[in-house]
Amino acid sequence: MAGKNNDNDLQQELAALVETKFPGMTVDVGHSARWDRPCVTFSWDGFANLLPEERYHRLATVIPERVRTERLQGYVWLELAADESVDDFLKQPRSEDVASKQRAVYRKLIDTGFFDALSKAAGPSPDTSCRGDFRVTNDTFANKKFSGKAAREAKLVFILHGVYCDCQVLLTAQTALAEANIGAA
Repeated sequence: MAGKNNDNDLQQELAALVETKFPGMTVDVGHSARWDRPCVTFSWDGFANLLPEERYHRLATVIPERVRTERLQGYVWLELAADESVDDFLKQPRSEDVASKQRAVYRKLIDTGFFDALSKAAGPSPDTSCRGDFRVTNDTFANKKFSGKAAREAKLVFILHGVYCDCQVLLTAQTALAEANIGAA
């Protein structure tokens, strides 16, 4: 019975941590028969167009490291969009899935003038105008006629380099990709 009470306490604590930044998010804590481990599931409509690593990163910004390392150690984390199944979530690509495509993705970014267009769209101070997401990056992909798959692969390459927002694409990913792909441009 103590396990259920601990689950309820953790569920309430997590719900309180996420409620301001993710209005309408539901949190469920319990045991997963699938993994035979404790599991925390965050469900939110706003996850619908985000990659799994983007979802986790956003949650990690509001759930303190202490809670992640002490209270959630050993838990399976799931970040589901509304009406998304666990299987659908697990089938989505991750950054390691595109590591071998990094050079080709970088080539496409250079050939299309993506970084120049993003820089122009982000304005003179991208670090101060950034909203902490890929909003301007996504608009730039659309303006440059990237397919959904090409845009997703590029974002996954950015994430592979620890980049999760527009200003980081310009201030970190552009240089990291150039250095990693010398001779590709």
